[in-house]
Amino acid sequence: FGSSHFGPSGFGPSGIRIARELGAAPALAAAADALAMVNIPKTRNTYCRKCKKHTPHKVSQYKTGKKTGKAQGDRRYEKKQK
Repeated sequence: FGSSHFGPSGFGPSGIRIARELGAAPALAAAADALAMVNIPKTRNTYCRKCKKHTPHKVSQYKTGKKTGKAQGDRRYEKKQK
């Protein structure tokens, strides 16, 4: 779990959704729920162009927006299912 990005393969927000949609075993779904509740720092040391040095900045978590189904991958997937 060395990376800070959780994709479908990791058990981040989208990974939990995928585990549930695929009808994963209850133990796997429970493990996904347990991993979702992680303490994330409210501030992060990042570069400030104004100060020209690294300073603490406030960060927040965003949820993934609703899919429109018009993305190229979605259209390709739908076409392949026919």
